[in-house]
Amino acid sequence: MSITREKIMELGENLIRSKGYNAFSYQDISSELGIKNAAVHYYFPFKENLGTSIVKTNIQRFEEMVENMNSLRFDELQQLETFIKIYIKSHREQKLCILGSLGPDFNTLSETTKAELKRMTEIILKWLSGILLSGREQKIFAFNEDPGNRAFVILSSLIASLQLSRILDVKDYKGVFQTITDDLKP
Repeated sequence: MSITREKIMELGENLIRSKGYNAFSYQDISSELGIKNAAVHYYFPFKENLGTSIVKTNIQRFEEMVENMNSLRFDELQQLETFIKIYIKSHREQKLCILGSLGPDFNTLSETTKAELKRMTEIILKWLSGILLSGREQKIFAFNEDPGNRAFVILSSLIASLQLSRILDVKDYKGVFQTITDDLKP
């Protein structure tokens, strides 16, 4: 991958996560990087190409994180904590996660970007449901509802908590992390 393409994607993701998908243009990217608009269009002819590439990259990062945790033999609690730390880092950087950033713009996204965003959400929820179920079976977690429903609530809480903490200027985000994990303890 070319360095320019990587820089465009990195800046595009930062703009999505800080301003929102519909709030930035290729002009923002070209001005920030000191390149011509044509250079951005060379790598990503349409904004939907950039958006879809960013979501696909996030899917790849997530899958690599899961593989890494599995190779390190993280238990279910360690995996959940590692996942939640992504949101703690996003809060510290004053950014939303990619799901929380693109979700409000969902109806204005291209069909391809929508499909990838939906795929990413399903991948995360399937993984989260799996570790919750396995953790419950091993008595690491204790909860009564369906693991899929609990995964949905946890992911929703993480996404919404980033948005609300931005509105309310919450400084101590780690309490959200603690609440989620404490709620699962036997």
